[in-house]
Amino acid sequence: MGTLAICLAIAFAVDGMIAGGRKDPKLHHLLPGESLNLTDPMPRGTERLDQLSLRSSSPDVSLRMVETFTGFWLGGTLWRAEATVPATAAPGEHSVIMYYQSNGTETTPRQAYRIRIHQTAKDIQAASLSLSSRTFGVSPYLVAAVLMLLAFVPIFSMLAMARPIVQALRDEGMSEIFRAMASPEGQRIFFSLPSTKPLAANTLVEVLDDRAEKVLGKALVFAVVKGDVEAIMQDEVKIRPGSLARPILP
Repeated sequence: MGTLAICLAIAFAVDGMIAGGRKDPKLHHLLPGESLNLTDPMPRGTERLDQLSLRSSSPDVSLRMVETFTGFWLGGTLWRAEATVPATAAPGEHSVIMYYQSNGTETTPRQAYRIRIHQTAKDIQAASLSLSSRTFGVSPYLVAAVLMLLAFVPIFSMLAMARPIVQALRDEGMSEIFRAMASPEGQRIFFSLPSTKPLAANTLVEVLDDRAEKVLGKALVFAVVKGDVEAIMQDEVKIRPGSLARPILP
């Protein structure tokens, strides 16, 4: 369940990134009665707002130059304007272009925007480039964040439940094999110390199935490193992680 939640979180995050990459930064979606701020660097040869004229292709979009300010990240002087759509505006797309006030020509570099007016919020949702936003009406990044948090619930629950299982196996003198790999000397298996007692090299270990009901073979301890035991199978049986190991007491 944790893995599934993580995979879904990645899928939603990818959906958001794809939508962000396809998004036109100059296109804005509004409902009647809403407004937004437009901002860009001051065009070449201008220092004041009265040197600029921001014009709309439709009277449904009213514009007001607000202020100039210094950019936070890259510095430089930027302008800010407010675009407002009246509550009576009809759906449609309109252009907003910045001009030089002195000669009425477009600024260099060109600063042009598109404002698309929608009738309802569902229309804006249907126009979203994100599949999850169109389907569920929420940000894909928000869904990804929630799924990542939910993924930790089964993962930590599994870890919490594993402790009493490990202790119960230790009480029976057994340990779960967590790794098995092929080697020229034979299949190597890895498991934690079955008890607090040290396990010497060349000690024989009995390998059982995951229910400790059937003996699958024997292994010879090769090394013990920081509480983890490495042993080599003495039989041709292929062992999988999840089987159990139990030292053969003399």
